[in-house]
Amino acid sequence: VFDADEDEVKSVSVMEGGSVTLNPDPTKIQGFILILWRFGDPVIAQIDGKETSYPSHTEIFRDRLQLDQTGSLTIMNMRIKHSGLYKLEVIQKAGASNMKFTVTVYETPSVIDAGEAEMKFMSVKEGDPVILQTVFRRLNRDELIVWRFGDEGKLIAKRDVETKSPPLYDETDERFRDRLKLDHQTGSLTITNTRTTDSGLYKVKICSNKLTVYRKYIVTISGSDLSPAAVAGIVVAVLLVAVAAAGVIYYRDKIAKMPRIVSGMEGDRVEINTGVTEIQTWNQIEWQSGNEDAPTAKIIGGTGEITTYDDVHHGIFRDRLKLDKKTGSLTITNPGIEHTGPYKLLINKKYKKNFIVYIR
Repeated sequence: VFDADEDEVKSVSVMEGGSVTLNPDPTKIQGFILILWRFGDPVIAQIDGKETSYPSHTEIFRDRLQLDQTGSLTIMNMRIKHSGLYKLEVIQKAGASNMKFTVTVYETPSVIDAGEAEMKFMSVKEGDPVILQTVFRRLNRDELIVWRFGDEGKLIAKRDVETKSPPLYDETDERFRDRLKLDHQTGSLTITNTRTTDSGLYKVKICSNKLTVYRKYIVTISGSDLSPAAVAGIVVAVLLVAVAAAGVIYYRDKIAKMPRIVSGMEGDRVEINTGVTEIQTWNQIEWQSGNEDAPTAKIIGGTGEITTYDDVHHGIFRDRLKLDKKTGSLTITNPGIEHTGPYKLLINKKYKKNFIVYIR
């Protein structure tokens, strides 16, 4: 939020996809008859008495402007084309006053501050495609989609839906050349003919006039000749990069919350240990799986009653789950690559442990 006096030009900067509010000096707004905001020469917003309007010929600002009775102008979901000089003219009975703002819109920075954005875990075999899905079933007409890869935040794909221009891919990076595809309806990113070097942290930022959405993905591509230990090593490395990128690598409590890695062979069996020596009568052990934390298995200490939820995830766990009555540890028999993903242990609905299972 920025203020300006009549005798100065206030410089304002904002990142692509962001919003900015230009605030006039409130002492020069009192008793106004007419307020006019201009971008260049055309009027883009005005208040005449108590009536606010946005001239229809300002197409580049469609649905982006909000002008309130204080004279403050908010511009949302900005693009490079919105950089320039904004002029405010206030007409009062005593005369007129003018204020100016120079706004500079920069490209989306390499570091996407995704904060507490939802994180998805993806794993496929080398050569198979992987689809990083957004939360949208269908985009509107004003989104800016930015995909970045790695802890350095390298731009790999970008599209401005509003301009109806084709997606922009980084053709200078041989790593992803001709292997990326942005879905024009959802903004999801598909990586084809995957390689082990594609493993890592992916982030997407989708800005619109109404909201900004962030999402993070941990992707692991396992080679056919890799041992389970090697796959686990890749996963640990990727997770460390993700935590370091979040700026919390030096905090022990954050490291303690990192998922534990459990790996196994396809068709074999894999056991996820609770670390509990013996379940007490007052304990309830619950297991959840997948990015959606779907209930998977449960055991009640007092009765020893075991429940498995065979229908979750389209039935991939049917007749494959076993719970140890003494410890509550979960065993997946005859696992497949579809069982790769995050698992969560809850004890009495409070104490939590996170695991990532990788099947190759």
